Amino acid sequence: VWGGWGGLPQDKRGLYGAYYVSRVEDVCVVDDVSAVEGEEYDLEEFEGYSMEKDELESVVGSPWKLRLRLADEEGRGMQIHCRMSEDYLDIRKGMNVVGILLSTSREFVKLAAMTDFCVLDAVGGPVWVGDYPYLDKDKFLRTLGENGIADSLVDIIYDDNDYYEEEEEEEEEFYDDDDDSRDDDYDSDDNNLEEEDTGMLQKLK
Repeated sequence: VWGGWGGLPQDKRGLYGAYYVSRVEDVCVVDDVSAVEGEEYDLEEFEGYSMEKDELESVVGSPWKLRLRLADEEGRGMQIHCRMSEDYLDIRKGMNVVGILLSTSREFVKLAAMTDFCVLDAVGGPVWVGDYPYLDKDKFLRTLGENGIADSLVDIIYDDNDYYEEEEEEEEEFYDDDDDSRDDDYDSDDNNLEEEDTGMLQKLK
């Protein structure tokens, strides 16, 4: 008589799924997934890039790859790679990202797989990062709206925009009306203040 899952080891009970809601910690381009930090290229250097005219692929047979580093609010990070695409040119550090992680462990001690990731607040609308479209895009976004994750991220995006607008206004006030030069002691990076990480890890309903 079948007695349920109790007699099976946890790793034989199928897969558990969880939303991985995070922020972009860093984004760059590499020629190989094994490339170290000194071999990374700034995404800005690839302005005008297209998959159709990938110069690296034409020379060595393999294309450029996007490297995306993500982290949630508890500091749990991951690094993902996928073929470079012109769709990724507007991804920037600090953008909100959602994907689904799969594990045979209820505690997600070890990952078994991951889906493509959605960069929600990219310029021009959501950008999907991944070599294969595992997710039904419309259904995934609709589900995020139904369970409240999308609403919380929209609030975060608007809060971030308000924050930077306030910083820009303060910076403008810092100029002298008759002098466009900055005060020598002013650091232009001061408006990129460290904010509370807004990542979340929620079990799928």
